[in-house]
Amino acid sequence: MPDPTDRRSPALRILWAAVLGAGGLAAVLFLFGVSQRLLYPHELEWMEGAMVDHASRVANGLPLYCAPGPEHVPFLYAPLLFWIGGVAMELGCDGLFVLRFIATAMSIGSAMLIGHWVRRETGRLAPGLAATGLFLAGHGWLAWWLDLARNDSLFVFPSVACAYVLRYGGSRRWLGAAALATAAFLAKQTALSWLPAIAVGAFCVDWRTALRFCGATLLGAGAVAFVMHIASDGWSTFWIFEMPRHHGVVTARIAGFWTDDLRILLPTIALGLSGFVAACRAGRARQALFLAAFGSGALLASWMSAMHVGGYDNVMMYALAGAAVLGGIGAAGRGRVMRIAGPTLLLVQLALFGNAAVARDPLHTLLPEPAHRRAHEELRAFVQSQPGPVWAPGHGGLGLALGRGTGAHGQAIFDLLQLLPRLPSGEFDLTALVDRTKLAHLSPRAQDAVTGFYERSVAALRERRFTAIVVDEVGTQLFPVLFAPGLEGWTRRAEPLLREPGAIRPLVGFDLRSPYALLAPR
Repeated sequence: MPDPTDRRSPALRILWAAVLGAGGLAAVLFLFGVSQRLLYPHELEWMEGAMVDHASRVANGLPLYCAPGPEHVPFLYAPLLFWIGGVAMELGCDGLFVLRFIATAMSIGSAMLIGHWVRRETGRLAPGLAATGLFLAGHGWLAWWLDLARNDSLFVFPSVACAYVLRYGGSRRWLGAAALATAAFLAKQTALSWLPAIAVGAFCVDWRTALRFCGATLLGAGAVAFVMHIASDGWSTFWIFEMPRHHGVVTARIAGFWTDDLRILLPTIALGLSGFVAACRAGRARQALFLAAFGSGALLASWMSAMHVGGYDNVMMYALAGAAVLGGIGAAGRGRVMRIAGPTLLLVQLALFGNAAVARDPLHTLLPEPAHRRAHEELRAFVQSQPGPVWAPGHGGLGLALGRGTGAHGQAIFDLLQLLPRLPSGEFDLTALVDRTKLAHLSPRAQDAVTGFYERSVAALRERRFTAIVVDEVGTQLFPVLFAPGLEGWTRRAEPLLREPGAIRPLVGFDLRSPYALLAPR
């Protein structure tokens, strides 16, 4: 009777064929979804348009990091995506398409690199292909985030590539890895959670290379941060480093991340642990420690992001990348048990991702419906009909596309309001905007940022620098309360903006719907 754990056995071949088939199907579905979404002219997620607004500032030579005002409040993100997008927009490319294309290309690049890494570690093609499919299969679990115009995908690729170059680069691998680490930092500050772990892994393998890598990374990232600080009069440091420290922590996520968020990744985590043990027993402890540090850093980056206010499913992308690498390597185990357990656990993981994708209701959250397009076109028609600038805090990029100016985005405003003290009810104490004594615990720049933004915004509304404001009943309903002193005399448009007020809701992420218009006095 043939041994079912023999690689040449029909049973094992069928098992690996099932894994590759499921991974291949996931890749095909990912590409199909991208083909339907890449050129979609409206927001799929509520911050996409505002990311285009930020990139447009680079294209138009305007400062990205500056004092906040009604036209622009910087996001708390590092600038790489905006720099690349701005250059492309200056060359005539559509901003929304460019940012989605960058995200898509980086996600495909990450998937391919993960597969190549696993193949090189294991010496086998099948685990590498499975790891590629595994990463793309996480698309639905991640709320279809891999192709959105956000900076997560742009961050993941150089982070994974940095670790790979340290593992398999040449004699000067520390230099290439440092360049990639700097790119990862410029893509998202979350690199400060992941890169130190990668450095620890590098020290486990070769302390000289690790020391050079750390020195070159600190020099490169530090030099860029210093130049940005000087060029922006310190505002880049404020938005990228100081402001995120004021975001609250969701205490339930501190432990909930490990007990809830990671449950779906248990099959690949188990494979990674078994691979670590097997490598140590085989006398490859240094290499095993490097891989463990890489995977642990990925988990740490996801955890640190998930437990802060505003953390969403997209932050699990980092854990997914680490799990795909370590799970793919672990699935190629040579032991009698692992030859069956490896592909079986991969198949279970793919099935769990498939179930998560189905639970996302892909017909409504992956592919835009005709009603979603109509709602956006109706809102565009209203904005275009206005004689002057329109502020739509829930719909970034809209005014820019129609020549009606830009306005600060609702998420950026919310981030800035995190500086305010909270009332016992948990709401922001808005009286602190006019009473600086309640902000005495903040730095002078933080005080100036939040109160200055409020004062400049109220003044802009009083001076009628905008002809209309688009407020969403669900999503940006705080706007009229926040800026009430500047909205005296403004009237609500009697006619509804949309025939189906709820149809404009983003496919994923923040719930935003039912917009109405406030019109400036004539």
